[in-house]
Amino acid sequence: MSKISDLAKTFEQTSRTEAASIEQQTKADLETLRKNINEALKQSEQKITADINARQLRMSKAVFKPYLWSLLGISAAGLIVIAGLFIAIWSVKNELDDLKQQRAEAERTLDLLETKTKGLTLENCPVENSKATRVC
Repeated sequence: MSKISDLAKTFEQTSRTEAASIEQQTKADLETLRKNINEALKQSEQKITADINARQLRMSKAVFKPYLWSLLGISAAGLIVIAGLFIAIWSVKNELDDLKQQRAEAERTLDLLETKTKGLTLENCPVENSKATRVC
């Protein structure tokens, strides 16, 4: 019986060793599989994210493209209006400077006339029975 007992013990030890070996191999295989699945999921996530971003960019361009010409037209019109305003302001400023110069010349002329006429003033008086006026 001792041979059967030894044979059973040997079988039990061999079974335990093989079970431990199979368990370790299974754990290693499962860990490798888990790593491969995680890597595949990461790559899939990156691809999906890139595809979403590309699609979103195409959609943004598709939405914005029709308004691009309108935006450019409005911008050009705005620039033309601004240029027109600058030209008008410049023209008004030049006219104002000219008017100031003419007023200064007129004031000098009036001062000169006043000194020459010594304060003499002329008025228009109505002529009797007529719409005409005369200097008095």
